[in-house]
Amino acid sequence: MDLVSIIILGLTQGITEWVPISSKTQVTAVYLTFLSGDQNSVVPILVYVHLGTVLAALIYFRKEIMKIASGFIKKPMDLKTHSRGKLGFLFTSLLFTGVVGVPLFFLEKYVSLSIDANLLFTLMGIGLFFSGILLLMQKGVKERKINQANWADGILTGIMQGLSILPGVSRAGTSTTALMWQGFDSESSFHLSFLLSIPTVVLADIFIYVGSSSSFPVLDGILLSLSSFIFGYLVLDAILRIVRKVNMAYVAFALGIMIIAVGLLHQG
Repeated sequence: MDLVSIIILGLTQGITEWVPISSKTQVTAVYLTFLSGDQNSVVPILVYVHLGTVLAALIYFRKEIMKIASGFIKKPMDLKTHSRGKLGFLFTSLLFTGVVGVPLFFLEKYVSLSIDANLLFTLMGIGLFFSGILLLMQKGVKERKINQANWADGILTGIMQGLSILPGVSRAGTSTTALMWQGFDSESSFHLSFLLSIPTVVLADIFIYVGSSSSFPVLDGILLSLSSFIFGYLVLDAILRIVRKVNMAYVAFALGIMIIAVGLLHQG
């Protein structure tokens, strides 16, 4: 694979992993349509570019991840305390992602069930747009912060994230929307969604892609991961800096409009 193609795919993954656009759909479309790629290489390419953005999130949140891990190691049996924090949120989110996502995966793959994922995504965007209106009307409403996340918040977040197994539905879009609906401010919603991407993407790639018989040059794979890592880190940091300075209502409007647009365009 030539260097230009590697940069283009890394850039595509680096942007779409963090915004309400399905990264796997966009990377696949760019590779097959724009770069005239080989269908047999799609699976390994997706694995490598996902690895890059997972590493970007791991490094970006390294201190936070170490703190969560350290807290668990010190008191592994203190389930009550863990459930009230980020660890409980992450565990419950992953659990309910599996509860929703795994059956949808097999239904779509083996039962040929026709699910209008784009309609679901459009309705979700409309709901987020109206959430922005309510936020503007409710002046002085107290928004929740990152450290207030607990196991209960993971239920809706996991259910919504499980829908991202459907073609065209974004993991970042569903999880961020669920968190905003639960009262988290815009920075906390994106922050928790990006943190959640680390175990979610790793487990999803293992579940969906491991066992694939496709072969792919290792050097090309390493360069793809490096490319998506660089762009992914820069975009992740930029988004968190932007939403930190913008009123949550306007973030909800912008996110809602993007999700509605993606849903409607795919329906067309």
